[in-house]
Amino acid sequence: MQYGDYLVLAEALAIGLLIGVERYKGRRENEMKSAGMRTFAIIALLGSICALLEQPVLAAVIFVTMVGLLAIGYWRQSETSLGLTTEISAMLAFWMGYLVRHHERLMISTAIVVVVLLASKRSLHHFVRGKVTDTEFYDTVKFLVVVFVVLPLLPDQEMGYRGFFNPYQAWILVIIVSTLSYIGYILIRVFGSKRGVGISALVGGLVSTTAVTVALAQQSRQNPNHSRLYGVTAVLANSVQFPRLLVLIWIVFPELGALMSLPLGGMFVTGLLGAWIIGRRGDWRSNELDAPLSNPYSFLPALKFAALFVIVLFIARVGVAEFGSNGVFVVSGLSGLADASAISLSLASMANTEAISLHVASWSILIAVTCNAMVKWLLALMNGSRDVAFWLGGGLLTMLLSGAAILFALAAR
Repeated sequence: MQYGDYLVLAEALAIGLLIGVERYKGRRENEMKSAGMRTFAIIALLGSICALLEQPVLAAVIFVTMVGLLAIGYWRQSETSLGLTTEISAMLAFWMGYLVRHHERLMISTAIVVVVLLASKRSLHHFVRGKVTDTEFYDTVKFLVVVFVVLPLLPDQEMGYRGFFNPYQAWILVIIVSTLSYIGYILIRVFGSKRGVGISALVGGLVSTTAVTVALAQQSRQNPNHSRLYGVTAVLANSVQFPRLLVLIWIVFPELGALMSLPLGGMFVTGLLGAWIIGRRGDWRSNELDAPLSNPYSFLPALKFAALFVIVLFIARVGVAEFGSNGVFVVSGLSGLADASAISLSLASMANTEAISLHVASWSILIAVTCNAMVKWLLALMNGSRDVAFWLGGGLLTMLLSGAAILFALAAR
């Protein structure tokens, strides 16, 4: 035998022992299992020996025999336990030992992942039972069906007026937007509002800055003494919108993303610093955020965003064809009143196809963001106190002016 053969046996033994130790540690007191620590080590070694001897028939015979023995052991303990995790892990250990000779990294990585999953039984069960609601689970399943079943069926070709619409690419953008929102939603569910208004507003801004802004405004009306804190927190939540937009733009058209990195990044930093400086005397932890954030992986919101994106893209194309860059600016402003993400993606897509210039696209995005900020300020004014509207308005204006100043400086270069 060569050195490599001994290494294969050692790796197979390590894989078997690693899984076997976890299975042994996970047993309840006086609990009997059909496979233990030594058994897992021997099973993995058997697989590696079959691989070294290059005897696939022998491997199949041993595997079938092993499955039979595991089935007998499972049958003997079936009255007290219906779990098959240990038995399936033993089967997997055999094939990991068999394949480690030619797929060393893959099998070792797989063994580590298997051990992590096995060791996470309690935390996974607690998360599924205590954190994930039925609505969240079924909405997520529906959207996964849309991603992995519907997406491959969509045509990847330009359609409609001047080829403005590509169903496949449009739906990919919808998936990306929903995924970013879902990350924020999961963070909200993990952290919860109990962690304080500051953290909740930051992660909630990934899901919906409008929902967070309205929630903070309403809470300011109920607690007018904290209006300044709620207003500054709303600025904090709205600042998250800018890196989120930057990610979306960069995915669609990296060149435009590179151009907008400084303006959008500058607005983000300005919002963070301003909120920290003005609100550092506020009690961020004792106040909580109660924002009605729905699961963004629900099928209906995804369809609504897809429809909005297509409509905005069509109007923008018509505006360019009929009125040139002035038409794009008007469409950006009007579209920004409803949603800044859809028009930003549309502008990035048009710039990528050279339908508009980078200069027009960058300023149009800033116009859309400005109009969207005006809407959120009006919602805060209508739903909250004047103080919260004052602090939010000052923060939004400062962020927008910093972005415009940076864009002017870039254009003057």
